[in-house]
Amino acid sequence: MSSHRFIPNTDSDRARILATCGAASVEDLLTGIPQDIRFQGALDNGPALSEVEIRRRIHALTRDSRHSRGAQSFLGAGVYEHFCPAVVNQLTLRGEFLTSYTPYQPEMSQGTLQALFEFQTMVADLFGMEVSNASHYDGSTSLAEAALMALRVAKGKKRVLVSDGVHPEYTAVMRTYLTNIEAELVTVPLDEKGRTSQSALKSILGSDVCAVIVQSPNFYGCVEDQETLSGLARGAGALYVANVTEPLSLGLLKPPGAYGADIATGEGQSLGVPQSYGGPFVGLFTSKMENVRQMPGRLCGESVDAQGRRAYALTLSTREQHIRREKATSNICTNQNLMALWATIWLAMVGKEGFKEMAQQNLAKSEYAKDVLQKTGKAKLRYASPTFNEFTLDIASGAQAFSQKCVAEGVAPGVVLERFRSADRTGLLVCVTELKTKDDIDVLARLLTRHA
Repeated sequence: MSSHRFIPNTDSDRARILATCGAASVEDLLTGIPQDIRFQGALDNGPALSEVEIRRRIHALTRDSRHSRGAQSFLGAGVYEHFCPAVVNQLTLRGEFLTSYTPYQPEMSQGTLQALFEFQTMVADLFGMEVSNASHYDGSTSLAEAALMALRVAKGKKRVLVSDGVHPEYTAVMRTYLTNIEAELVTVPLDEKGRTSQSALKSILGSDVCAVIVQSPNFYGCVEDQETLSGLARGAGALYVANVTEPLSLGLLKPPGAYGADIATGEGQSLGVPQSYGGPFVGLFTSKMENVRQMPGRLCGESVDAQGRRAYALTLSTREQHIRREKATSNICTNQNLMALWATIWLAMVGKEGFKEMAQQNLAKSEYAKDVLQKTGKAKLRYASPTFNEFTLDIASGAQAFSQKCVAEGVAPGVVLERFRSADRTGLLVCVTELKTKDDIDVLARLLTRHA
C-alpha cells in the first residue's frame, strides 16, 4: 500500500524503481547534490492542516482581494454545500470523460461502462437495496419515474399517496408526469411534529393505492418514522417508495432497504457534485430485484467476454430507442454519466468511515445551531422531531424581511418557505453542513438578534 493516499506508487513499486536505478534508497539518488547546499531541518510551515483548513486559510488571506469569497450560505432544501477533495475534480474533469454518452459499442466503451457499474454498486450499497440503475437527470425525475414504475407494478391500482414532507418541487414534477394518465395523486398531511401523519395515512390507504411516497429527512429536515410508515403501506398491499434528497444522512440513518422499501430514489448532488446554481445533478434510483424489469433507465452489468476476461455491457435498457416503443418503461431516462462518475469518485475518496464522520459533523453542527439560534429569543424551532442537517425556524417578525437584511450583509440565512407555501410568512429552513464553523453559526445568531 502507498503511504500517501494521493500518490499511487506502492512500497513495492518504489522498491522496483530503486532496484532498476541501482539505488538502495531515495537518499542514494541525491548523492550528486553537495551537502552544503541541501536544505537541512524542516520547513517552518507549522502543524499539518486538512484540505478544508487550508482552503479556509487561503480564503482568509484573500479576503480583501477582488476574488474573495466572503459570503456565507445556510441554504439547503435539496442542494447542499459539502466538502469535495480537490483530487475528485482533477480526476473527473479529465478529457476522456467529457464526451461520454450512450455506450452503443461496448467493446469501445469499457471504461464508461465500468464507471457506471461501480456507481450502481455504490448507490445500491448506500441505499441497502438490491439493484440500482445508471442514474437519472436529477432527484425529482427519479421520484416521478418511481411513481410511474409503481403504477406498472401494481396494475389496476391508480392512487399514489405522497407525503406533504416530500420536496414541493419533486411533487410538482411528479404531478406533471402523472397528468393525462389515469392516476390520482393524493397528499398525506404532516402531524404537529412535522412528520407524515400516521393516522391520516391509515384513513386514506385503500385497495386502490399503488404506492406511498415518503421523504426522509423530509423537506423540513425532520427524520420520518420510515419503518412504521413502510409497514402501513405494505400491510395495505401498496408499494413503499422512499425518497432521500440528502444521501449523506444515510451515514447515520437506516437505509431504505432496511425498512422494506420497494423503490428508493434520491438526489446525488451531496456526493461531491458542485451546487452550480442548481445543476446539473444526478438522480439516484434503486429497487428490489423482483421488479427490475419495470425499472426505468439503464442497468450496466458485469460478465466475461469470449476469452474469459472481465467485461461490461448494458444488461437492461428499456428506453424506446432500444426496444419497441410500447414496451419502453420511460422515454425520458438518459443517465448523467459525468455527474455519476463524479459521485463515484467522491464516494471512493471519502470512504465508508469518512462518510460516517461527515454525517456526524453535519448532525453535531446543526444541533449546535438549533440551540444557539433559539437562545437568541428571536426564533422558535417549528418542529420537535429529530432532524439531520437542516431544520425549520419560525421568525415572528417575518422570514423574508430577515433574510433580505442578512443578504445585505453577505449572509444567506436559509430558504424562506414563503417561496413554496404562500401563507408561510415566518418559516425559514436553515441548513448547516460540515463546512460551517462555530464562528459562522455564531455570526448567524448575531444577525438574528439584530434583525429579527
